[in-house]
Amino acid sequence: MEETKHTEPAAAGGYNFGTFAGVYTPALLTILGLVMFMRTNFVLGSVGLFHMFLILVVGGSITLATGLSISAIATNTDMGGGGAYYLISRVLGPSFGTSIGLTLFVSQSLAIPFNILGASEAIVSGWPVLRPWFPAINLALGAMIFLLVWKGADWAIKAQYVIMTVLGLSILFFLLGPIGNFSLENLRANWGAAEGVTSLIPYFAIFFPAVTGIMAGVNMSGDLRKPHISIPRGTLYALGTAMGLYLVQIIVAAGCFPREEMIKTPYLILTRNALFGLGFMVLAGVQAATLSTALGWALGAPRVLQSLGVDNVLPGIGMFRAGVGPQNEPRRAIVVVLIIVTPILIWAGISGRNSTGAENSPINAMSELVSLFFLFTYAIINLAAFVESIGANPSFRPRFRYFHWSVAVYGAAACILASFLIDFWLSVVALLVISGLYVWTRFRNLSMTYGDARRGFVYSRIHSLLLQLPQLPLHPKNWRPTIAVLSGDPVRRGALIDYAILFSQRRGILSVIQIIISGDTRHIGERRTPQLQALRKLAQERDWPIFPSVVIAPEFDSALRIILQSHSLDPIRPNIVMMGWPTKAERIPPFFSHLQMIVEDFRRNALVLANERTTFTPQRYDGGTIDIWWQSSAGGSLMTILAYLVQLDRNWRKSVLRIFLPMDKEKVRRIRKVLDAARIEAEIVGLNEEVRLRTVLPKYSSGAELIFIEFPDYSTRDERRQLITHELIKRDLGHLPPCFLVVSNGEADLLA
Repeated sequence: MEETKHTEPAAAGGYNFGTFAGVYTPALLTILGLVMFMRTNFVLGSVGLFHMFLILVVGGSITLATGLSISAIATNTDMGGGGAYYLISRVLGPSFGTSIGLTLFVSQSLAIPFNILGASEAIVSGWPVLRPWFPAINLALGAMIFLLVWKGADWAIKAQYVIMTVLGLSILFFLLGPIGNFSLENLRANWGAAEGVTSLIPYFAIFFPAVTGIMAGVNMSGDLRKPHISIPRGTLYALGTAMGLYLVQIIVAAGCFPREEMIKTPYLILTRNALFGLGFMVLAGVQAATLSTALGWALGAPRVLQSLGVDNVLPGIGMFRAGVGPQNEPRRAIVVVLIIVTPILIWAGISGRNSTGAENSPINAMSELVSLFFLFTYAIINLAAFVESIGANPSFRPRFRYFHWSVAVYGAAACILASFLIDFWLSVVALLVISGLYVWTRFRNLSMTYGDARRGFVYSRIHSLLLQLPQLPLHPKNWRPTIAVLSGDPVRRGALIDYAILFSQRRGILSVIQIIISGDTRHIGERRTPQLQALRKLAQERDWPIFPSVVIAPEFDSALRIILQSHSLDPIRPNIVMMGWPTKAERIPPFFSHLQMIVEDFRRNALVLANERTTFTPQRYDGGTIDIWWQSSAGGSLMTILAYLVQLDRNWRKSVLRIFLPMDKEKVRRIRKVLDAARIEAEIVGLNEEVRLRTVLPKYSSGAELIFIEFPDYSTRDERRQLITHELIKRDLGHLPPCFLVVSNGEADLLA
């Protein structure tokens, strides 16, 4: 047949199955699988009726929570192919979706040989003479399953109708057959655990695959006529039906069978006690149950891989997007599943040939592995539903109303807890693998976006935390730099932004505001957008962790007033304004006016980069110095905190902090005491000469890597003095290393 490529398996033809054929039937047949016939009696005999109730309730509640989560997500989005992978990737994004999609694919691929193994074990249990042929039986059954799947989902679904009829009759025969032996004495005898059983965890692991079948219906999402209706209805109806049948089975078995027989011959007691002695009906049922479950997973696993291929999330995986025929059958993905399943069938066949009972069957080992993979998949599905719900996106409007985020929390927590109880180290390895895949896909910076729920979740948390922040008492100990950089031309003044990033050390919030002076105030919004986009692009190219903003105003003074008044989210406002030193003399009076407005009117700290031509070089400064010229406690505290933050950077970690101040023994002693209390290491240099920009500063700091000095006479209103200060700074500091003039409002307290 001709191969055709599709962008969404869901949309590419499909079979348009309804709820009964597309979801209920495959889900129910998958739940009523190997465990019902081959292991439920074994678990019941081992742990007793009471503990079996607990296992059924816990396992069923985990699956119910997951079913409710699936229903909520599935009815909130247009479903594509890939089932649970599609749901997770569209809620948590491509990185999470990819890691869990691969986990889901592997778990469903492993479930195929697990169930084929059960069918083979039922055959050799009835005819022990065939046990030497156990590997061949495994491979023959596997070949039959894959031939059906290769033929197409339509054939497989038709086969499932026959299988469900046989399965229903079989369940009826093994439930009604022993009912004449039912007695309260048996119930009492089987109430508690068997001797020597001290933990329920291994038995929970053996039983849990029984309730994982809901994924079989979800996997058919791309072949459903109305997935938003069929998935919740079919999934929950199938789960309810199956839980009812399991409940009846364990009550009947506990009241009819001796414990020893349930442990030693969990399957044979069903055939020996079948209605009218027709044990072959039970054999037919176990074949129907196990092979239908294997068939369900064999239909689903390739479709997950195909959906991963459609999204092209991993190198080379795009080759699996191509389907065959008008129904888009995932033939290439089927081959991959076959390659995974075949060696497992061979291994299990060789192991099973030598097993002598339910206790040492390879089914038990496979049960544990399959359980872990499904538990992690379920946990992530519940996490996805939680993120969607708690994120409170207005777009989260599921048609399915019987859901609350607490259900998803329970489902996720119970899955994680159960997985670690089953096998701690294997769970750790599984988590590391999933996390590794997540980090890798994040590192690859996948460009696709699905409008997923992460943004809504983050927005909701930010909204909640911002409302809480003003209610918390403000303390100097919580001070951190929230910097607004008035960048002018951000390309020309990139060093100013680089130093702001260095000062914040990702402990504060950094805004870069480009002020554009324009007398034309028409269409400001239209003109601002491309400027803002250019600034965002520049930030991305240079890896600046900033919040960019653009303000267009007729003159700088009004722009600055707008920024200082409005650039905040009530509890979070800039406490430091950074800007460069003006080069033109005519800009000096307005500059001083703006500086005074920042410090006096709006009570913000100010940092002014005095060296106009400063460049920023990211290199190691081992042994280099950061010089602080201390004049007041307020300014000294702010400068020392900023210098300490600089030293947190890996390139500045081995730099030396030096503090210069006039030689006053009492003042030196006091500052040293302050530094000790603040847990900051610094050299204190006492000077016997007056601090002058022209002579003393170059004498001591010309070899420094970074200089902080308090702004001399920033508050003067005398234009003549302002111009003199401008000339002094331009002449005396212009040739020095990067030098910041600092004005403090006293908020930053070194002793906090």
